[in-house]
Amino acid sequence: MSQTIDQIFLSHAAKNGEQIALTEAPGPARLGLSPVPDLSYSAAAAYIRHMATKFRQCGFNEGDVIVVQLPNIAEAPLLLISIINAGLVPSLMPSHWRGAELGEALVHINPRAIIAHSSDTSYDPFPAIFEIAAEHMGLRYIYGLGPDLPDGVTPLSDLSTLISEDMQPPAKEDKAMLRRSGEQLAFIAWTRDENCRTAPVAYTHLQLMANAHLLISAAGITDRLSVLTAYGPTNPVGLIGAFIPWMMEGGSIHLISSLKQALESKPYNDHAVNLALLPEQLAPRLSELELGDGLLGDAPHLFLVASTPHSPPPPYQLGSGAGAVTSVVNLNALCLIPRQTNDYNDEGLLFLGPQPGPDGDIVDPPFIETRIQGATQKAGSQDDVMRGRLEVNGTAIGFTNWQPDMTTARHFNFNNHWEKTGLEATIINQSLNRLRLEAPESTVYYGSTPFSSDELDRLYQTYPGFIDAAAFTIKDATLGERLLAAIIPTPGEALSYEDFKKHLLTQNISPAKIPEKLVTVEEIPRNEDGYVTRSAILSHP
Repeated sequence: MSQTIDQIFLSHAAKNGEQIALTEAPGPARLGLSPVPDLSYSAAAAYIRHMATKFRQCGFNEGDVIVVQLPNIAEAPLLLISIINAGLVPSLMPSHWRGAELGEALVHINPRAIIAHSSDTSYDPFPAIFEIAAEHMGLRYIYGLGPDLPDGVTPLSDLSTLISEDMQPPAKEDKAMLRRSGEQLAFIAWTRDENCRTAPVAYTHLQLMANAHLLISAAGITDRLSVLTAYGPTNPVGLIGAFIPWMMEGGSIHLISSLKQALESKPYNDHAVNLALLPEQLAPRLSELELGDGLLGDAPHLFLVASTPHSPPPPYQLGSGAGAVTSVVNLNALCLIPRQTNDYNDEGLLFLGPQPGPDGDIVDPPFIETRIQGATQKAGSQDDVMRGRLEVNGTAIGFTNWQPDMTTARHFNFNNHWEKTGLEATIINQSLNRLRLEAPESTVYYGSTPFSSDELDRLYQTYPGFIDAAAFTIKDATLGERLLAAIIPTPGEALSYEDFKKHLLTQNISPAKIPEKLVTVEEIPRNEDGYVTRSAILSHP
């Protein structure tokens, strides 16, 4: 537990060099993202050492932050390990973020470099990155992967180079290998604070390992880990749910770039997968497969990640051959809570009971403590009901109060680091381990992404064809929630959804903030304080 993540990975490589470390489904190659079908530990270690040496030669200081915004390709996890091995700190930017979101986030972390891909879907990130770099004088490098990189972008070695030649570290190393401990800062992820503003989450190596132990213990993994993931390691769920457990166990990680591939049996059978981390919305489709008849061979333990933290999925009957199924509740980007699906008996209910510790002992509370900030009221029975905002603490929790000197922070110093999840919680029994979680009115979730509803309101209201506008969501079996906009059109103005969409895109915001549909209403309901009552929008004319 005192080691760093890169040290653990390179230790596995030294012992099992010929073992397959990483595989990729064919999708990224067809899209021009990455050409690599699989990679051994020795080849992966060669790439990591090569890239780490190049980063050290660029003149960065220990602890400098490098922003990473990459699709789910083989280079992504290897670059993250390379950055750490060079004594630097990767900051994971969600792939759906655009210039406006990036600019809002960078003021917190003062990065020295950005890494992006030129062919991530149809979006070219570099024009926005150039504009951002002009506002942040500390940005020394803009690195790129992929074809047709523009002037001003420093190309990074891709894995096709590793395949075509024996890659060795550059001959000259300007800095000696750094000696680091697990108590130092490892990653920066992102969440929303209590006001739904973008906030950094800083993790030490030990905190990430604590999170990984929760998931590994819940899955009951005893043999070498082989994990299939639909989440990229630059997504907080992919980082905590797949990337860290994989490195700790020294197994293989199999990246898939589409949900369609996740429903095919071939990735399971080809690689003896024993753990699959998949979006919860796949559960109904998985229940239709004949899992008990050998379609998936020795069926893996399935982790189904809930699309929203306040609405865990109901249990699904996946057949006797499906192996165990665990639902993972994502408390924003702070932590993941694994739960067996048969524990659910009420929508939105979260059980926080005893959990296994890193040495196999049962700890209560384990790596996560909770508290409710709010008033206590009697429920008319022997149980007290407390309702308020959920806050979390413990060795598995990152810090959203950004501190530049986190590299020297001790991992057990948590007394002043209770973190606000932004979720409303109701305790429903005296043991204080059963919570019903709800999203506050100030937050909307599109897929698993939280947005400030007030921010979306202001964004939609900038369109000149509307008198008023407000964001709201409706339940959806696939995405969890779908994002819509209630509008009051300006009289006499032609209403065009495409013009509205183009207007939003000119503001350099994520496409995830664009509503799927405009709903014309006569009035947008608001309470006496002026806040939109989103649950009542569809009940108005």
